[in-house]
Amino acid sequence: MIDTDVLIIGAGPSGMVSALCLARAGVRSIVVERAASLSTHPKAHELNARSIEILTGLGFTLEELEAEASPPSDAARVVFCRTLGDELGRIDLLSPENHPEKYRRHLRAAVPYLNLSQTELEKALLARVQADPLTRIMFEHEWQRFEETPASITSTVRRASDDTVVRIRSRYVVAADGAASGARRALHIEMEGPDELQDFVNAYFEADLSKLVRTRGKLYWLLDPEAAGTLIAHHVERRWVYHVPIYQPHERPEDYTEEVFVERIRKAVGVRDLPIRIRSISYWRMTAQVAARFRAGRVFLVGDAAHRFPPTGGLGMNTGIADAHNLCWKLAAVLAEQADATLLDTYEQERRPVAKRNCEESKANYDKLFEVMEAFGLPRSGLAAMARLKASAPVRWLPRSWRQALVRVLEASARRALAKFDRDDALRRRVRSRIAAQTPHFDRIGLDIGYVYESGALVPDRQSGSKGRTAVTEYVPSTQPGARFPHLWLDSSRRRSSHDVLQEDGYTLILGDEGALWTDALRSLEPLRSRLKVERITSLCEGEEAFEALRDLCRLGSHGALLVRPDGHIAWREHSSTPNPAHTLRQVFEECHIR
Repeated sequence: MIDTDVLIIGAGPSGMVSALCLARAGVRSIVVERAASLSTHPKAHELNARSIEILTGLGFTLEELEAEASPPSDAARVVFCRTLGDELGRIDLLSPENHPEKYRRHLRAAVPYLNLSQTELEKALLARVQADPLTRIMFEHEWQRFEETPASITSTVRRASDDTVVRIRSRYVVAADGAASGARRALHIEMEGPDELQDFVNAYFEADLSKLVRTRGKLYWLLDPEAAGTLIAHHVERRWVYHVPIYQPHERPEDYTEEVFVERIRKAVGVRDLPIRIRSISYWRMTAQVAARFRAGRVFLVGDAAHRFPPTGGLGMNTGIADAHNLCWKLAAVLAEQADATLLDTYEQERRPVAKRNCEESKANYDKLFEVMEAFGLPRSGLAAMARLKASAPVRWLPRSWRQALVRVLEASARRALAKFDRDDALRRRVRSRIAAQTPHFDRIGLDIGYVYESGALVPDRQSGSKGRTAVTEYVPSTQPGARFPHLWLDSSRRRSSHDVLQEDGYTLILGDEGALWTDALRSLEPLRSRLKVERITSLCEGEEAFEALRDLCRLGSHGALLVRPDGHIAWREHSSTPNPAHTLRQVFEECHIR
């Protein structure tokens, strides 16, 4: 029997971030992963602003994260084209109409997002996990079942090399075992939402296509009928993934061999003799689902085990990283007996609504993409209809040369529709308007850092009123309970952020100009007082301008107070004094499940 505080199932980004968050709080964990090593087939490729904040909070430098990422200007561009060098239009998040200064204004990091392969991120995470004495990772160990008691949970794990059974006893389990989560199925937790939007096959290949692209970017949506699909430039000079939709049962994943992909990629790139080496091929199904529950007893679902989004929006991996960050400070507080076990119930309360919103937006983004095709007069079901026709009995009975001729006729019809773009000004304006309408798919600062927890480990602000729906492309800084404490530079040299004020392993209490009432009240609240970091607005800022900006942001009167949680979200805000500050604080701590 092996003992640990927390067992983590799965060594993807959500699982390894969970291990690092727990270790930072002094909590032991074991990560079990059924594969022999990390995957080498790239999947997700975008790290958003909130994930960058979380990872730098765990000790990563921006330089480390940028090392294998594409240049920032590439990460800001998305190109719509017939083939790779035949551009129809683009989205550039650095262009003035998309107001790129909003990212610089609201984020501490010099870059708002990174186009970074999940495979490269996982390598960096693994190095940290393996180096930390509080974490242990066990590859080739497959989780099989749970046995839960009132005080602990024992997991049976099978070692692949010799079928040895290992039993691991822990206080809690974090299930980060992906979209096909065995842990979720064992807990009989249903997924809600459509389970089949579209099937895809993709090929990972390494190539330097920098001389072939007209515009450097991170995504290339290809409309030519012979090459229809998406080229993802994980790095223009290094790593590419080509996604092709398939339509079962008329097509099969195994039909897409290396030879087929080489031919299609050459057509997509527009170079018939381009040397291509396929490194790996993968089949996947797009769904839009969120688990009905994120918790069952001592087991918590994070990442793809809890939600499965279309990749349109880059929200899946980032939502999983934020799940881990939210859950693990709560686990640490409960394990240290600094919070009631009821605190763990707030994980689902807070994260599930965020996951549902992100799932809805991802699906809406996917549906909206077809509007570009429809602007040409092409039906969104055109590729499916062609696959169905090619697989139909009459066509299959035709000689091979006739079948090929029929396909060429159908493709020629679609190509003629696309060719009108070159000579029809009205069509060109319509297509580019539909392309511009895709901008929220990629420009989503509101979703990334603007979400506000409506309930959970917080005290709702009676004076805030209804929070409303978070905008996608805009972010309004707020210090209402549930919101992420905003970034603000506290000095003229722009070296000290408001985030530097916060305590990552405990709560931070920020007080107005006259905070003596609250500090006096804290003297009667040991041991809570010793675990709180207390700051006054007047002592945090360099210069009157920064002071006024922070005061306006916090919306605190001279006797007001603001409580920020270890994850950087606001737990409580009092605009002015109360008749009995000690009683108020006791109530706040109780509502936040703090002991």
